Amino acid sequence: MKKLISAILLCSIVLLSLCSFTPVKSVEVQQQASAVDQSKVLEKRFLNMLNHNFVYSNAFYNDEALVNDSALALLDLAKDGFIEESYLKDYIFNMYGKIYDDFSEYNPLAPKADGYFYIIPRGYDLYEHEIASVVENEDGSYLVITNVIIDYHFGEKVEAVSTTIFLPNEESQFGFNILFSDLAYPLEFAMAL
Repeated sequence: MKKLISAILLCSIVLLSLCSFTPVKSVEVQQQASAVDQSKVLEKRFLNMLNHNFVYSNAFYNDEALVNDSALALLDLAKDGFIEESYLKDYIFNMYGKIYDDFSEYNPLAPKADGYFYIIPRGYDLYEHEIASVVENEDGSYLVITNVIIDYHFGEKVEAVSTTIFLPNEESQFGFNILFSDLAYPLEFAMAL
């Protein structure tokens, strides 16, 4: 009987030694690292969207301005000043969550072509964002503050601060939409406007 009990104890010890136990501290560190990794992924996603965004402030409340500003992000796909409407519709939905079925009412004096949107020739500014903070709101949206360098089409560069609200959207290719984005300019530049 002693031999049987000794054999069972020995087998139990061998089996336990083969099992790997993860210390509680290690699990906590892994969870923290995972949360940090997830926040970095979100920051990169938000930064990618912001660096392709041309819609700010009041343009979110004016469909024609939103559509025209969105078309600027697709200039590399334009041919003879026109962009395929399907590209513009997809871009606007994925970035802003808005659905447009017909662009014919916008820019009524611009040239028209069936299935295409005419990009109004004009100067445009470039925006380069850097994340300052990302805060998840109680409703699941995110408030993102960025420092942004605006490279104006007339040759001047200005530093500003952007405040953007992102909403989750599983149907968007980005997983989010920009609900609103605003720019705050330095006082001396704002006074010159």
